[in-house]
Amino acid sequence: MMAKVQEIKAEGIEHERNLVNSLKRRGYVAGRLQSSGVSLPDVIAGDGESIFVFEVKSTATSNIKIYKNQIWTLKKFAYNFKAKPYIAVYFTGRMMDFLFIKPRDLKEYDKMFTIDYNTACLKGKDLGEIISNELQKKLI
Repeated sequence: MMAKVQEIKAEGIEHERNLVNSLKRRGYVAGRLQSSGVSLPDVIAGDGESIFVFEVKSTATSNIKIYKNQIWTLKKFAYNFKAKPYIAVYFTGRMMDFLFIKPRDLKEYDKMFTIDYNTACLKGKDLGEIISNELQKKLI
């Protein structure tokens, strides 16, 4: 059982690193927050003007579940840093890259927020779209 937990944690860290590398390739300074989880978001990135914070989630099923306190932490951290909060979702075996979801697009339940694959595909954006939107705002 402990080996399975370590495997899941290692996979999550790998997804976080992949996101950091994607952001760096696009000119952002980005890094994993080592104490991420309940107390901090997983990834932070910025380019001197725009700041993003991400909670990274992946699943082999068609539904992602996120504890409410993780989303509250993400939103509070984003507010304090004047950053844009996103949930970076990755559906293993279904897609090649992350979809980025705004917290308001999650469905709320008792102790969790969720989003299913179809909703993520409809409401989510790819990284290029998020960055392009930020660049457009700077030009206005």
